[in-house]
Amino acid sequence: MKTKIRFVPLGGGQEVGASCYFLQINERNILLDCGKTPNGVCAPQFSFILKPPFLESLQQIDHIFISHSHYDHVGELGYLASVCTRAGIYATPITKALITYMLWDLGGPYPGAMTAQQREHEEIQLDKAIRSIITEGYCRPMLLSGYTVTFYEAGHIPGAAMVHIQTPDRSILYTGDFSCQPSALTSSYILPDKVQFDTMIICGVHAKHPSYASPGISRHLGSIKNRLASGYSMYLETSQLTKAWEVLQVINEGMEKKRLPAAPVYMDRQLLLLAEKMERMNIRVLKPWNHACPRHSPGPWVWIGRKAPGSGRAFPDPQAWGKKIDFSLHPTYHELKRFIRTYNPKTVILVHTGDDDRGAANCLEAELMASASCRSQFIYAENGEIYTL
Repeated sequence: MKTKIRFVPLGGGQEVGASCYFLQINERNILLDCGKTPNGVCAPQFSFILKPPFLESLQQIDHIFISHSHYDHVGELGYLASVCTRAGIYATPITKALITYMLWDLGGPYPGAMTAQQREHEEIQLDKAIRSIITEGYCRPMLLSGYTVTFYEAGHIPGAAMVHIQTPDRSILYTGDFSCQPSALTSSYILPDKVQFDTMIICGVHAKHPSYASPGISRHLGSIKNRLASGYSMYLETSQLTKAWEVLQVINEGMEKKRLPAAPVYMDRQLLLLAEKMERMNIRVLKPWNHACPRHSPGPWVWIGRKAPGSGRAFPDPQAWGKKIDFSLHPTYHELKRFIRTYNPKTVILVHTGDDDRGAANCLEAELMASASCRSQFIYAENGEIYTL
């Protein structure tokens, strides 16, 4: 009997943030990720599935698969674990550790207006959720009721996983956020040779950005080298903690291989705590020249963190160079096109996409379907819409 599959984006359809996708395989109910927007304002709309023909209660959710630890993919975990009491929650070991750190060790992503009682309730939910996560490594099939699930390395950030769901007659891949190029912290995505997919649910942040080219970290190394060689210090600020970790890795590698002048590298408290947590998992991060941020230090030095000190700078050096280091951890438009062409699935479902460049909303589909070998049907999935696969 043919497997009956339905798909509903609950958040993160044609938008970046609050990624959460409902997948119903016969009578089994699955959630892929459970994110919120970084400001906590937007969360998945579970009302889309709490009605016929789907669920009467979220307690009917069977499994939740977490692709990686970024807040827009995991921020609703505490709430979900409290209401999806029957669900098994799965992630890789590193993703569980990073979730623990980002959502718990840092004090929780709680709105400032929350009362002490509300915060305590949220903390209890989150602690239970983290404890309940079942970890599994890459390339190790999990035999579940009615289907097999395997995590494959996604790149993007440490621990990130693509989720492959195999039924007796269907093969589905949820990419989560992934990378087509190796970085200082991860490889590119890794999938088995000759694997075939009927459906690919692709997080395509740049699927509507044909002119986008990732700037990368390396373009900043020349300026950093020149500043250090001239005796100047610098603040390197990033938008995400995992990006700060990647910058730290690049700077450390540059100094270790003598591509950058030797200098102390200071970290903000959050980055230092993350690095120490990874060290306890035998993931080498720190070098002898890496230090906590002291009150005063002669230059030249490098400071790395999410937000550079403002008026009360730990290093009151007016000549220090302040630089925001921004880069994308997502595939470019052209990398997405090659990725889809490589696997040529029957159905491509694009989610987690940013606003389109002017007139470029359907360029990816048009360019791929211009080839006679393309067999893919494209769906730009909207929140709340039901797609039968």
